[in-house]
Amino acid sequence: MANNFEFNSNNKPKKNSIKSQRQLKVGEELRHLISSILLRESFYEEYIKDNNITITEVSVSPDLKNAKVYVMPLGGKNQGDVINSLNKVTGRIKKIISNNISLRQTPKIFFKIDDTFEYAENIQNILENIKK
Repeated sequence: MANNFEFNSNNKPKKNSIKSQRQLKVGEELRHLISSILLRESFYEEYIKDNNITITEVSVSPDLKNAKVYVMPLGGKNQGDVINSLNKVTGRIKKIISNNISLRQTPKIFFKIDDTFEYAENIQNILENIKK
């Protein structure tokens, strides 16, 4: 019997594009936990103390060992300094997370600037220019 279909390997979804329910739940739990840590704990980094920092998303790797925390300081000011300060205190944040969440292994945390607002504004400007 002959097969009546062809297998097309180009239509495979990327592994990182589909997040599991576990990744989404852990990411959301980490987002809430890190937000409360930054709000309640005192850090001796001046850029963390002096800025209101919004955590927009936490993206967790499939093995739950790494987490990218996307942040945006209020007003978008001092982005580089805020990221450097946050990356300096990741050890302390990770320790607080390990005490408050029940995972086999606490993920390594990497802070990054969330550029989706700039990307959305760029698309909005392009759409407005097309209308003119």
